Amino acid sequence: MWRFNPFTHKEAAGLEGRVIDVGNLKINVQKAIAEGGFSCVYLARDALHMSKQYALKHIICNDDESLALVKKEISVMKSLVGHPNVVTLHAHAIFDMGRTKEAFLVMEYCEKSLVSVLESRGAGYFDENQVLLIFRDVCNAVFAMHCQFPPIAHR
Repeated sequence: MWRFNPFTHKEAAGLEGRVIDVGNLKINVQKAIAEGGFSCVYLARDALHMSKQYALKHIICNDDESLALVKKEISVMKSLVGHPNVVTLHAHAIFDMGRTKEAFLVMEYCEKSLVSVLESRGAGYFDENQVLLIFRDVCNAVFAMHCQFPPIAHR
């Protein structure tokens, strides 16, 4: 009889250990830290200045529609550079691989995400002031997106 184990480790996605030139940065890919339906995010280090950490988003574009979405994401991130509640896009590149295109976005690495902060509280509660500060920061980021022309909706 077989047994389903949902907590087994995933196989390496293939970028770990590689050095990739993205824009003006040379990036050393360390390990996968998040995965979605269309992309994978890696912890990466600057190959020349190993103390600098980045989040490297790798997206495979199989058609013109997915490529257009990546270009739109890059455009949005560029328009929000400098906002204190939005991660910074440091560099990006799109490589033509023949039948597909591969996009690489080098972003600011945040050790803690909102989700990890919320999960770390365990059974405890945030006091009202902490909740208001978190909510204010999220609202400020969304407001900055809504102030773009045309406005950007976050999903």
